[in-house]
Amino acid sequence: MKKLQALFLALLILCGTLAPTAKAQEAPPPGQIGVAPSMLELSIGSKPVNESLRLFNLKKTPTKVSVEVYNWTLDENNEVKLLPPDEQSLDQWMLINPMSFRLEPGKSQVVRLSVRPSVKPTPGEHRAIIYFTEEPVEGATETEDKPVEILFKLGVGIYAYADDVRRSSSMPAFRFDNKALTLKAPITNSGNVHTRLKGTYSIWEKKHFPGLNNAEKYMKEDDSGKQPQGLVATGQLNQTPVLPGKTRTIITQLPEPRKPGSYIIAVSGELDEKKIEKTFAVSR
Repeated sequence: MKKLQALFLALLILCGTLAPTAKAQEAPPPGQIGVAPSMLELSIGSKPVNESLRLFNLKKTPTKVSVEVYNWTLDENNEVKLLPPDEQSLDQWMLINPMSFRLEPGKSQVVRLSVRPSVKPTPGEHRAIIYFTEEPVEGATETEDKPVEILFKLGVGIYAYADDVRRSSSMPAFRFDNKALTLKAPITNSGNVHTRLKGTYSIWEKKHFPGLNNAEKYMKEDDSGKQPQGLVATGQLNQTPVLPGKTRTIITQLPEPRKPGSYIIAVSGELDEKKIEKTFAVSR
């Protein structure tokens, strides 16, 4: 059987790297292996902290999963970079059970983890990534006429915080790049835990733009499935984290409007509880 391996980081770590497009424009990809929650945030100290994750097999065939845990950071391109362990790295304090298992179709598996620091944690953030790697099931027959089997590797970011936690960040400008159709947020994190830009955007035909307050209200409250006149697309801002002591420009790619015209981009979000509200005019 032909096999192809694909890497998916469950949000985390790079939650919202690519912002979703309009609600009705694009169907989600078919599910294979799921994990919940997609990220864990813990408070740690002298006592053990216990948590759990659940893996779901959404396929019609059984699968095998192996579990690994690593220390990590983000490089200059906001991509995960694995680091060697040290006495203050979270991966060295974690016990995980089970480390491998078989998952039948439509079933789920609980994976338990316990954080037990072997030394006093330094104040601030300690990180680990748990990789769930899907492996070929023994006994599968390889034939050319069978479809490609996609093997998944999911990463779940674990953030553990030790007192005293300091949250401090700044964003001198929030810009719209008309040529690239992107939102750009240069963020400097001077705290000792990660920060991330949270919020939503919406794109409206200019003549039907209801104003920033009404656009924000629609994003927060509407669950009827009815799209107001002139709304072209909605989505989440890129929530890639900015780690302590780093400066990064976080880019949210926007969908291209389907037809030429004048549009308004409305942004509503927050960075470390500082509210951000912006509108940008664009012609395509």
